[in-house]
Amino acid sequence: MSSNLWTCINCTLINTSSDYYCKACGRRQRRGTGTSNGVQYYTPTITPPPRPPVPKGNWTCSRCTLSNPITSDRCAVCFLHRLDSRSHTGPQNGVTINGHTNGSTVGLLMNTLTINDQRVRAGSKSGWTCHVCTYQNPNTITIRCQMCQTAKRTVAQAAPVVNIAPVAPVTPVASVVTPSKPPKVKHQSTPKPTRHTVPSSSHNSLKRYKSIFNETLHKNEEREARQQWQRIVTYCRRYRINFVDDSFPPIPKSLYYRNSALVAKTGNPVTQWLRPDMIISDNSYTTGAHKWSVFQTPQASDISQGVLGNCWLLSALAVLAERPELVKKVVITRDVCPEGAYQVHLCRDGKWITVLIDDLLPCDSHRRLVYSQAKHRQLWVPFIEKAVAKMYGCYEALVSGRAVEGLSILTGAPCDTLELERDVNSNEPIDEDLIWAQLLSSRMAGFLMGASCGGGAHNVYTDSAYQSVGLRPRHAYSILDVQNIGALRLVRLRNPWGRFSWKGDWSDGSTLWNPALRHQLMPDSGGDGVFWMSFRDVIKYFDSIDICKVRSNWNECRISGVFPPRAGDPTHQTVIVVTVTEATEVELCVYQSGHRSQESVRSKLDLFVSVYAFNGLVGRLIGHSKRQVKSFVSCHQILEPGIYAIVPLAFNHWHTSIQTTEYPEYTLAIHSSKPMLTEKVCPPRHIIADTVIGLAVAEGRRHECNEGVTAYYLTKHWSGLVVVLENRHPNSYLQVICNCVDSVNVVSTRATLKTVDTIPPLHRQIVIVLTQLEGTGGIVIHYQLTHRVSHTRGLADWSTKGTGAGDYNGRDCEHIPALDQSVSELHSPRPL
Repeated sequence: MSSNLWTCINCTLINTSSDYYCKACGRRQRRGTGTSNGVQYYTPTITPPPRPPVPKGNWTCSRCTLSNPITSDRCAVCFLHRLDSRSHTGPQNGVTINGHTNGSTVGLLMNTLTINDQRVRAGSKSGWTCHVCTYQNPNTITIRCQMCQTAKRTVAQAAPVVNIAPVAPVTPVASVVTPSKPPKVKHQSTPKPTRHTVPSSSHNSLKRYKSIFNETLHKNEEREARQQWQRIVTYCRRYRINFVDDSFPPIPKSLYYRNSALVAKTGNPVTQWLRPDMIISDNSYTTGAHKWSVFQTPQASDISQGVLGNCWLLSALAVLAERPELVKKVVITRDVCPEGAYQVHLCRDGKWITVLIDDLLPCDSHRRLVYSQAKHRQLWVPFIEKAVAKMYGCYEALVSGRAVEGLSILTGAPCDTLELERDVNSNEPIDEDLIWAQLLSSRMAGFLMGASCGGGAHNVYTDSAYQSVGLRPRHAYSILDVQNIGALRLVRLRNPWGRFSWKGDWSDGSTLWNPALRHQLMPDSGGDGVFWMSFRDVIKYFDSIDICKVRSNWNECRISGVFPPRAGDPTHQTVIVVTVTEATEVELCVYQSGHRSQESVRSKLDLFVSVYAFNGLVGRLIGHSKRQVKSFVSCHQILEPGIYAIVPLAFNHWHTSIQTTEYPEYTLAIHSSKPMLTEKVCPPRHIIADTVIGLAVAEGRRHECNEGVTAYYLTKHWSGLVVVLENRHPNSYLQVICNCVDSVNVVSTRATLKTVDTIPPLHRQIVIVLTQLEGTGGIVIHYQLTHRVSHTRGLADWSTKGTGAGDYNGRDCEHIPALDQSVSELHSPRPL
């Protein structure tokens, strides 16, 4: 053994004598003798140089603002190299650059600045905001912004400050800096969309978030996913094994819920899980049969549904297949992987995730796929189906749904639903011309569309009636085309089963076709489930149409939050404030988290989102979504330059028997045609009350009860009822009884359907909010209002008009039931 080698006593690596520390484990070279392969040798005793100091601190990426450990060369989010980043943060007494701290330099600069310019103390106690990039800098940085290196403005240069929201005591007041002139936005020849996921925060002060270009972020997400995939593939190749996903193993619990009703009803057709090379497909023995591939040319006609009742997902896939580039965005692993590892990009409850799966697929005893498949031995359909099943826990979780949910999962784009049934609550007929105009404009915009057949709450046809005309009830169809030819209004649809087509007017065999029109629209589908219908028949047999607004060159921001089961929860109640610098088109979507799983103990919430002008208080109502008991709702608006508050709300979980300490979560997705500054703030104290009152006054039915007394009833698009009473008398009190005890399938925010209240002079009050409890059933709203004017406060003889003996609190009580801390922020009287 050469004397210039030594063996590490920790990991046994043989190192050269010039190495004072082991190259593998970093252990220091041992003085004296060493051994290698049983041979002793002498290691010269040399005093090693001191080990370089371990870098400490963090550095901030100048592109995405993530704080990275100093040991990382690249940003963990956007992969910008540290040397390319202009921002480095370290200990407060020094500047950390490439892992080394120079405390004397920053100290000298700070001392010089303190002597020569005392005006820099314009920032708040918690820091100061850069006027260029809006980054919140700590007070220890007093010269240049850590993010963009722009010199800090002095008091003389600083812009006026506008308070945004009051905060708890001892907390500095949050504010937004409004420049004297609107900031200029750089225009590019090709606008690039952005997407940025905002972490949930309960901090009282205002926070700002920077958007990232959508294409850049998409590439980075895919790059990060591919790194994980490459590690798995490398491991499998090294040990010559195939990948098996232990988080979604090939066992019954990945197929069904515990105590599955599906197994009890249909049995278990799955007898084995097989990889593609062991699966027998329809063309396995055909001469020149296709080899297995992830994609060939994705087409809607390739999709075949299996025994699982998930036509809502396959219908969405069929719509997506009209745009093959969208399908290929979903499946990240686009080539067959011999090791059996694949990745699928999905949007779960409004948040983008990458789902890792193996290629073991459920099969029967004949080695054929039990669930969905694609023709020509393509794997994209069963792989996407398996990824969605894993995302929600098992395959049974995919039973029953709407095409709009599938479109949302696959695209992450804002989605909307056009109801084709009369609203029994408002008893208003549907506007066929408006719906047709929306279909035409959606088709021209290239949006994706699907339709639900016979699944409405007020369906008047029997199953046999649907089957007699070639339709399937409680089934989802894809809308492939919309044509307006003269007075004709025709819609082209596809059954994802690939069979069972419409038999009525304008079907393939209809006598209504003339040669010219037949040649123009080519109605013969060849038995692949594609057919034409008149728009009038679509309204007759279908209950809703779903529209998925896939756009390019838009911006995107996703913010997480929770719905507290009460009003006035400053820890969890938040408001999203957006600053618009130029007119922009906006789509707002609120998603409920975790509704499609057996572990979820909650029913769907009554989701609602509204937009208001904002100057620290809720101002004029700009727009709002419908309040619906669904997995998500959306709202479309055009916003002019200004500051706006976005308020997501839900009520039907306020008083339930569910025992849980976890608040229901939501995700707010903001899609906009132009970039916007997005901020999450602690709201004003009565934000929910002001929001609901503003909505009732603007959108509700107004009734003049008496001179100086006005009632507002909000029922339209509200899935329930809001009653607001307004007392304009300058010196008299208003006493009111609201009786809703005959209402059905609703829950009250005050935990009772009968309330008694006193409203002071020049005040108004939300006396009751009723919310639909179960979205699958209808609701009955019945209310009776009794009121009188009094010159004294209190309820007097009405103090015994409550719903129970425990309601009586004396003649001087003002509210029955009493407004405790959980509801007072919503139901307390508010000044006019």
